[in-house]
Amino acid sequence: MKNKRSIFDITTDIATISSDIFLNEEEIEKRLGELYQELQHKEDGIWALVQKFQQDVELADKYLAKIQKQKKIRQNAIKSIKNMVIDVNQSIGQLPKHSDFNPITIGKTASVNVIDESKIPDEYWVEVVTKKLDKKKMLSAMKSGTKIPGADINNNQHVRGLK
Repeated sequence: MKNKRSIFDITTDIATISSDIFLNEEEIEKRLGELYQELQHKEDGIWALVQKFQQDVELADKYLAKIQKQKKIRQNAIKSIKNMVIDVNQSIGQLPKHSDFNPITIGKTASVNVIDESKIPDEYWVEVVTKKLDKKKMLSAMKSGTKIPGADINNNQHVRGLK
């Protein structure tokens, strides 16, 4: 069975092979070929692992969607049951009997029913202002040499070919 080495071990060996004083040029080339082949095999495994994880994420998304749907169904059922209790008690003109096993009560709350927003006077409106950084504009300015206090350019690396 082949030794299971990490991608870091392999790349470390690739980076340091040329400084091995016990190997001649031919042996270094041969060993580099073996290391690059091992690295390619490791990268193939990484790609397969990421694909498997992606499938797991997609499956989780499907389950989450189903769970969200079931949650909404149950929330609507609760709302319907509550409305039914109100309707039944209004029809007989009596509040539910409260007991140790039945904590149901019916309360009243006041809320505003907006019929036509365009007719509501300005004094009842609240202005909401939000600010958001224009990072694309900032990046463009900074790339052209502008110094922006409180910001700098972050050069990130990302892997392509893996979904």
